[in-house]
Amino acid sequence: MKNALLAIPLLATGVLIAGCAASSTSTTATAGTGTGTSGASTSATSAASAATSTASPGTATSAAGSGSAASGTPACTSADLQVSLGGGDGAGMSQNHTGLQLKNIGASACTLYGYPGVSWVAGADGHQVGPAAVRQSNSTGSAEKTVTLAPGALASAPLDIVDAAVFSPSACKPVPVRGLRVYPPGEKAALFLSLPTQAGGYGECSGATPDAALSIGYLQAGVQPGGGSAG
Repeated sequence: MKNALLAIPLLATGVLIAGCAASSTSTTATAGTGTGTSGASTSATSAASAATSTASPGTATSAAGSGSAASGTPACTSADLQVSLGGGDGAGMSQNHTGLQLKNIGASACTLYGYPGVSWVAGADGHQVGPAAVRQSNSTGSAEKTVTLAPGALASAPLDIVDAAVFSPSACKPVPVRGLRVYPPGEKAALFLSLPTQAGGYGECSGATPDAALSIGYLQAGVQPGGGSAG
């Protein structure tokens, strides 16, 4: 499916995710539900503000763990985070290999562990379109690690977005979408990333497909590696 000769019809806010050039330029959004404009950025919670960090500002570190906070550093909440896309191998013939990025916009360090929840949303009510992203297996055999984010640092997870036109009409009923709803690990409050279907594009599948239209990996420190090669 990755070799199907189709392009991705998605337009981020101010950024067209197309072509084969990777870019670290990110489209960003903050806490919200996808039912209108995204919510305003907020500072870290009082618990996070009270915590201290040994990490340098603007850096992220990883440590093996089970998802619990390391050395008393609290878990990142949705209010601590800003979501964007960046990194990865870029657009291929049938899908985009990018990175879902979560940046700590709070005043204190916090931790992330595991997989974000990701799904397409559409309409004024922000209803979900198609199934949520499936979890990618890690081909390198490396294990999930707790990522500690200093203020201004980010973590990212590999995100593959498949063009809905790859699927047969009988398997996919394309509909236009507004963007992605993202749940940080362990959080019930969603972030919203505006990523509307390009005018004249195919939209996204309204139901389950034989193969996943969205797939997500676990969070790692920093930007996803990649040089913009086609996938």
